[in-house]
Amino acid sequence: MLRLRKRQTVRIISFAAAVLVLISAACVSGFLIASRYRSTIEHGYQMALSELSDYMTSIRSALEKGLYSNTNTSRLSLAAKLSSDCTGAKSALERLPVSADEAQQLQKFLSQTGDFSAGMINSAARGYEFSAQSRSSLEALSEYADRVAPIVEDLSARYGDGESALGVDESIDGGASVNARREFVLDADFSEINESFSSYPTLIYDGPFADSTLNRESIYLEGAAECEQSDARARAAEFLSVGEESLKPLEPIEGRLPAYAFSFGESGYITVTRRGCRVLEMSESHGDIAARLEYSSALERAADFLEKQGYKNMRESYYAINNNVCVINFAYVQDEVICYPDLIKVGVSLEDGRILSYSAENYLMNHCVRRVQPYLSPASARLSLSPYLTAGEPRLAVVPTEGGYEYLCYEFVCKGVDDEDILVYINCETGLEEQILILLKSENGELTV
Repeated sequence: MLRLRKRQTVRIISFAAAVLVLISAACVSGFLIASRYRSTIEHGYQMALSELSDYMTSIRSALEKGLYSNTNTSRLSLAAKLSSDCTGAKSALERLPVSADEAQQLQKFLSQTGDFSAGMINSAARGYEFSAQSRSSLEALSEYADRVAPIVEDLSARYGDGESALGVDESIDGGASVNARREFVLDADFSEINESFSSYPTLIYDGPFADSTLNRESIYLEGAAECEQSDARARAAEFLSVGEESLKPLEPIEGRLPAYAFSFGESGYITVTRRGCRVLEMSESHGDIAARLEYSSALERAADFLEKQGYKNMRESYYAINNNVCVINFAYVQDEVICYPDLIKVGVSLEDGRILSYSAENYLMNHCVRRVQPYLSPASARLSLSPYLTAGEPRLAVVPTEGGYEYLCYEFVCKGVDDEDILVYINCETGLEEQILILLKSENGELTV
């Protein structure tokens, strides 16, 4: 009888231990699921804040360009962009963990700007002149955007590192959970948006028309012969000045420019087009880089490199320096006309002048011989400029559009009312403003928005 009781005791203890293990496993599993759920929510908040930052900067840029737009066609295009950006910004703001009271002022600004853009569209479509009252409203909205956009960018950078949480904070008063108080982390930051502002643009591009690959088949490689993988490997080895055995084949790339792909070094990557056997892009891995070279030395190294690769008549346009790598944009020049669709990017190490990156997609897609005889005179084109701009002598340029077209334009480098640098492109046939870009100059490069 005593032995049976011992067996029962052992069984009870074993059963209890098993239950305890199961409960512990369930708790751990639940904790992991909750942790993943919180991470997913946090990632969604960070994405919404990043989108809001991008939209606010785009709104700021469109408002400033609107101040210098001088034709209804240009204003119509800017107003449509402005309306779309306001809708996107409001959607991103609604997904953020911020109280309605603190978000109210920014929501009001976005609504007013959206309504104003709708009014601009309506007036431009009817051919009405841009009134002094409308310009005054545009200046007020632009001033507000100048102040709020950099603050939102700072928030995006602060919370985008993954170290700071955007989710709702909970605090407990007096040790009683019934007194739990939920606070929105962003409320204090949005109070700053409502009360004080500073000004600097956030969303930048690496030069005008840098990502302007037109949505069509390659013009330059049309009719070129197909090459084998062995030929592409030899071309890549020649480009890199390495032995073919150091290149390892990867999965070929399909798309508008089908290409063979190879890896080299620790994480280097190079692609060669299947048609025409031209190097499409290259990226070489690198560690920390010290800055020992000036931009002029990097420019000379990049220009010599392109010359050796057979690319003639290339002119540098804009550049950006990040992590001591200088990425320079080169555009093809035909009869002194700069052709922005034919763009090649070259990344140069400021430590030793090595070529660390290369991209010729725009050039390989668009390069061709163009008609570059303007219909309008420079004096006639100048009449389309805003009276608020002070313009220098123009030069001819071929510029692409998002719709897949190219236009021959006069490129005017202008000064705005606050001495900012503005680029205006006037169509050589119609006299319409095709592009207005704001040029940003800093120690890290020359960029446009």
